[in-house]
Amino acid sequence: MSKRISAVFLSLFLFSTFCTVVYGGAFQLYSESSAEALSLGGSVIGRPGMLSNAWYNPASTSTIETPSLMAGASGLLLHMDYSSELGNAKMQKRLRPTGYFYGILPLENDLTLTLSVNAPYGMITEWDNDWVESTLATYTNLRCIYFTPNLVWKATDELSFAAGINLVYGTARIAKNIPTDEQSAQLNQQVIPGIPVYSIPGNNKVYLSADATGIGYTLSTFYQPHEDWNFGLTYQSSVKLKFDGDAKYRHKGEYKSNYEGMIPPEMVPPPLYIRNGGGKTDIELPASLGFGVANTSFEKLTLSFDAVWTEWSSYDRLKIKMKRMPYNESPNQKGYTDKKKDWSDVWSLRLGASYDLNENWVLRCGYMYDKSPDNDKYRTPEMPDSDRNMVSLGFGYMKDHWGLDFAYSYLKLRNSRAGRYATDASDNFKNSGKFGGDLHIVAAAVKYMF
Repeated sequence: MSKRISAVFLSLFLFSTFCTVVYGGAFQLYSESSAEALSLGGSVIGRPGMLSNAWYNPASTSTIETPSLMAGASGLLLHMDYSSELGNAKMQKRLRPTGYFYGILPLENDLTLTLSVNAPYGMITEWDNDWVESTLATYTNLRCIYFTPNLVWKATDELSFAAGINLVYGTARIAKNIPTDEQSAQLNQQVIPGIPVYSIPGNNKVYLSADATGIGYTLSTFYQPHEDWNFGLTYQSSVKLKFDGDAKYRHKGEYKSNYEGMIPPEMVPPPLYIRNGGGKTDIELPASLGFGVANTSFEKLTLSFDAVWTEWSSYDRLKIKMKRMPYNESPNQKGYTDKKKDWSDVWSLRLGASYDLNENWVLRCGYMYDKSPDNDKYRTPEMPDSDRNMVSLGFGYMKDHWGLDFAYSYLKLRNSRAGRYATDASDNFKNSGKFGGDLHIVAAAVKYMF
């Protein structure tokens, strides 16, 4: 038994290391789950025997009696269009990989230890450098990787409880062009005594790179009042992330001196405002509450339904503090960018069905409706969001100790209009832009039950 436990923990370490490498991003695209959960539209909170529930409902893993491991990856292909009176654009179509790992270790005294490693919050969007709204965003990459150990207690044959800790590591990478009218603030800056220098505005850009860590908790319960009925309830706390990093500026304009001939052009230094500095921002990942029910009254068929509430009102605004603003008259002047978000709390509804074809094969399908928390008034191109409908298909195969899961999902985003951007002062600004898009997800996983 000790050798088996050692093998389990060694596998946990190796797979956890792998997952931190392959995580991409999905603020919230539905990609954090395993293939088995994805193929069911995420409706797994009330289902027993699901390895994915090391994340979705750890209390239900009390029904798994042997040490078990699952690891896999998903590939996401996001397509997003932008159209407006000023011009049209397409988000760059790049494959976005994500990974996940789940481990379950039954202990003595009706206890079970679980571990999940995944990325439930994150997003990658990339637009062309010269697209019509390049001063709002050209590249955004937010990743939030969760390491979640749980201790599960099977209080009775019908009732189980679980409690765990969410250890979160977040990274943020943001790039955008600096508006031309803001660049004009550099005119007549004195970089050499008596030699005023100005710049012909070009494609100037700001890059932000920051990291953060946070901690939260999770609570869950699982109840089996009847052999055909199962119920689950789970809560994920909010997690506050304080990002701290660097801001770098790139200038592609042409520098000139007002006193031509006094110094060679190559000796004319850039204006003082092109100086790197620090950048900070705070993001609170939302709390969520999920309820699930599963029924096995029909032979070989399991039906499930989940309802998940997410407290997205925690994302009220995005404020980035800058040590040096790149376009102020004083090169050391501190400042900030401030974008109001005013997101709302929302519900996600999920349906799933699985059919046991035989002792080795199971067929799955699912549907999810996800209400968008985004505010139409302040929608921006870093992470444009709207209501989503998702359909899923998949299968599972298990023989002896080894298993394989596969899922394909198609997610359609409702067309939505661009917001007014900026701060409250922009309430009179009207934007004709509209976003529309969809998402393809393919996921596969392997599992081993000792």
